[in-house]
Amino acid sequence: MSKRAIVASGGVGAVAGFCFGKLSSADFKALLDKIIDGSFEFLRQQGAYASFAIVLTAGFGWLSVWCIRQLVDGKQKEIDRIAADRDKFQQLFIDEWRSTKVVKVEEKGARKKQP
Repeated sequence: MSKRAIVASGGVGAVAGFCFGKLSSADFKALLDKIIDGSFEFLRQQGAYASFAIVLTAGFGWLSVWCIRQLVDGKQKEIDRIAADRDKFQQLFIDEWRSTKVVKVEEKGARKKQP
């Protein structure tokens, strides 16, 4: 998860916590009842088939997002593992290269005259 997402989640959580903290238990219960009654009234107005389709769409939408996240997280863990192995091997190669490197200092300037 990126730092921006963490900061955004924390900000939203803080605002929601502040708002819910200002509500009394009776206000919270009334708000929750209104949300539940409103959603059931909406589904009742849509009819049985549309309500069934809406509920299944929401449920399977959530399920598909969860499944995709599981696949992506598994693939990302494998990519991270392979990258760590690659970095270990690469670091060993670089360390060996640095330790065996022979530094030659050549004299620059005028050419030496041959006798």
